[in-house]
Amino acid sequence: MDTACEILKDARRIAVLGMSPKPHRTSHAIALYMQRAGYEIVPVNPGHDEIEGLACYPRLEAIPDAIDIVDVFRAAEHEHEVCEQVLAMNPLPKAVWFQLNAGGFEVEGKLRDHGIEVFVDSCIKVVHSVCAGKG
Repeated sequence: MDTACEILKDARRIAVLGMSPKPHRTSHAIALYMQRAGYEIVPVNPGHDEIEGLACYPRLEAIPDAIDIVDVFRAAEHEHEVCEQVLAMNPLPKAVWFQLNAGGFEVEGKLRDHGIEVFVDSCIKVVHSVCAGKG
């Protein structure tokens, strides 16, 4: 948990891969929670140009400027595609957060080999609230 708390403390920009424009969807609610906590949220969803007034990008590598954390809301079957998108980013993010049921187990080692911290089957909102309670 300490590594996760350090990453969250130092991070400023979070790309939310698979962010939905629908307020009732988990990806939407968690992104807005993280935004209220002070993070800059960058939506990534090829079906939208804008979500919540924020520019939305079709792929991770299309995002201008550095991203600290990629928060993944994609089905586990897409984890290899997610890994390739992450590794195409320049610069690479410090961490990739695979939300609950978003996979990550098969690509965790490959991402770590590139110096990226990986959290698998973990809710960034829950971890953030635990870390915030430590402060």
